[in-house]
Amino acid sequence: MVRRRRAGRSNTRRNVLITVLCVVVVAALGVGSYLFLTADGRGGNEQAGGDGSTVTTSVSKPKPVDPKVGSPKLALAPLPNAKTAPTPQGVAKALAPVLADPNLANYSGEVIDPASGTVLWKKDAATAQIPASTAKLLTGVALLASVKDPNARLTTKVVKGDQAGDIIFVGGGDVTLSARSAGVDTVYDGAPTVSDLAAQVQASGVPVKRIVLDTSYWTGPDLATGWKTEDIKGTAQVRQGYITKMSALMVDGDRQDPSIENSPRTGDPAMTAGKALARALGNADLPIIDGTAPPKGQVIAQVHSQPLSILLSQALLNSDNILAESLAREVAGAQGAPRSFEGASAATLLALQDLKIDTINVQLFDGSGMSENDRVTPDVLAQVLAQATSGKKPALRYLLAGLPVAGVSGTLSADQEHRFDDARSKAGAGWVRAKTGSLNSTYVLAGYTPDTDGRLLVFSLISNASIPGDDTGTRPTQDAFATVLRMCGCR
Repeated sequence: MVRRRRAGRSNTRRNVLITVLCVVVVAALGVGSYLFLTADGRGGNEQAGGDGSTVTTSVSKPKPVDPKVGSPKLALAPLPNAKTAPTPQGVAKALAPVLADPNLANYSGEVIDPASGTVLWKKDAATAQIPASTAKLLTGVALLASVKDPNARLTTKVVKGDQAGDIIFVGGGDVTLSARSAGVDTVYDGAPTVSDLAAQVQASGVPVKRIVLDTSYWTGPDLATGWKTEDIKGTAQVRQGYITKMSALMVDGDRQDPSIENSPRTGDPAMTAGKALARALGNADLPIIDGTAPPKGQVIAQVHSQPLSILLSQALLNSDNILAESLAREVAGAQGAPRSFEGASAATLLALQDLKIDTINVQLFDGSGMSENDRVTPDVLAQVLAQATSGKKPALRYLLAGLPVAGVSGTLSADQEHRFDDARSKAGAGWVRAKTGSLNSTYVLAGYTPDTDGRLLVFSLISNASIPGDDTGTRPTQDAFATVLRMCGCR
């Protein structure tokens, strides 16, 4: 069975794309449209200094000191011209030509006007399909609806052991913790480092003769139902990794090369992390065993992840499966469920139900969409996006910050993913924001775009292609579908 997914990209390129993402969308949308804010709550209509103040310039006088400017709350500004709503008849007429394209194969989907809740178009929208990586949208909205603080951080600790010479390396679910030195590229911008932990351990004066690995923060199986072990290291023909055995103690998402998104994984994340700490302490031969920290053990070192909202953006932008799984376990913890695949899936469904989203046909076995057993309806994908864009629950808008921008960033980039770069879809570049998904012969695109009247539309489109792994016609046609909505007045 062919399993085709995107290749990795360098961290330098990703940094550029994230910068462009924050600038291009605001610039492209301009006056009279939504103001898209970045995850830290800042808009794109000012040049901000590193300390959050506004940058000013002066030719002949000393530069005045600006007062501190408070960051506005994460929000989408009103659309001044959004009173004109599209109609189902208008949308159906506009979509008819692209829907007739055989490259969409066996398709289903839905288009919603989130301002009114009106379903503008649908086909088999209640039929459950493989969601692939668009399942991360469910994880994301469940996370934002469940946690008390979307800017909370995950903590990795080193605790003094009861036995002399033992230190306990305690995983806290932060898979972004890096074994690389500070300032060296990894796929996770702003990640904490093992070297920082090691420096704190050495500064504490606690002798180290053995490292004990505590992975008890998560429970249950380390591989989900429907996962394939060949996706850990890839095959002899395609050396790419998309998953690993899930452990609450991990470095660099368990990548063999932390600078490559889809690098093969080691498949032994906790031990790999333990060896990284030993090297950072200057003794690569330190014995390493499994165990648990004493309940009231002395914390001698700790580091913190980026805020959960930033981690979610990173997971969505580059469709990071392991990071999405770690966030799904935070949904479980917030809902009082075990931090396991089963607990996370149940907690995600409960969070969606609390948002009044009908999950009767939804089946989840993981939080990333890598399971071939996952099933989600196009309606649920569209409803999740409608909730995030409607403005009724402000915290959910953090979901939007990490969505790739058409033709610009992440899995929708034109230069590396060849998205929104042909005659039928170029007009959607810089306007459409969406999550992609692909697994075997299923291709999914779910996102939102303003139409030409400034009305925001959300959409989901699932194609079950006839040839597994052949996306040469399906994905461009899905891009064309989204571009029709962008260019549509549809009255």
